[in-house]
Amino acid sequence: MLYKLLSGLAVTAMALITTTAPVSAQDYPSKPSRIVVPYNAGGAVDYVGRVSAEGLSKLFGQNFVVENRPGASAAIGIQFVKNAAPDGYTFLFTSVTSNAITAAMEPGVGGYDLKADLQPVGLVGQVPLVLVASASVPATTVAELIEYAKTQEQPLAYASSGVGSTEHLGALAFAQAAGIELRHIPYTGGAPAMTDVAAGRVPLMIATLPTAQPQIEAGTIKALAVAVEERVQNLPDVPTAAEAGLEGFAVASVYGLLAPAGIDAGILAALRENLAAMVASPEFSQMMLDRGIIPNALVSEDPDAAYVAEIDLWAELVAQIEAE
Repeated sequence: MLYKLLSGLAVTAMALITTTAPVSAQDYPSKPSRIVVPYNAGGAVDYVGRVSAEGLSKLFGQNFVVENRPGASAAIGIQFVKNAAPDGYTFLFTSVTSNAITAAMEPGVGGYDLKADLQPVGLVGQVPLVLVASASVPATTVAELIEYAKTQEQPLAYASSGVGSTEHLGALAFAQAAGIELRHIPYTGGAPAMTDVAAGRVPLMIATLPTAQPQIEAGTIKALAVAVEERVQNLPDVPTAAEAGLEGFAVASVYGLLAPAGIDAGILAALRENLAAMVASPEFSQMMLDRGIIPNALVSEDPDAAYVAEIDLWAELVAQIEAE
């Protein structure tokens, strides 16, 4: 799902609770809240989750604290939030895209239903994916990489943040578009996966830009293409996949803040109002853009429909790839 780039919006003064809000929402929040990130600390989801927690803490005047619960392709963290009381004090900050892919690839295995068990506060932005190779790989373009892969006796390995992650499906889509076979090595998050790619232990990864950018700048990995329709401002010299000869290879990861299903409507309204104010702030926008993340200017426009559409989009893509 593509979003219009947010620019030039000032922070607006917004009331936390309206006079018509239910009693349960009038005193909210009265204590700290936790935001569960179902991946390791240090990855792109963790970064945006922490920036969001800080922003919400300032707007609400109560702490929103990030708690990492990685494992099982995010299922551990998701199940924890799913089973939490829908009282506005436990949330999930995650890659909705990755979770939708996992649910589509392995229905029922994760122990949760994204539509039935969780409710969106809002989708805060999208993260482009970039095809990167370890500095030890003798290829500087996508064409050279494809040729190199075809000359190897064994399929080249690629890292991902877990089975069903955006990186996983992105690599499958890349292999399909390139006409090559690759070998999957799943990790428990983007940060440890990138560590091994940067160290040369794994040659390839379709990584989120925030995870890849520090290593690209350090020269430990090479960026060969961005998997979006237009070049990104953080990597102006890196071609799009289409420019590199891979038509139709376009994948991005959408990040969002979710709550357990059944959360009080007044509390949810207050959360959405403040989340929109946070995303609209120039400070948040700049912090996101500096890391290659595109803020969602439409975060307050029908969050439920946007959430369902993202899940359905990736379910359809998974079905297409599996059918071929």
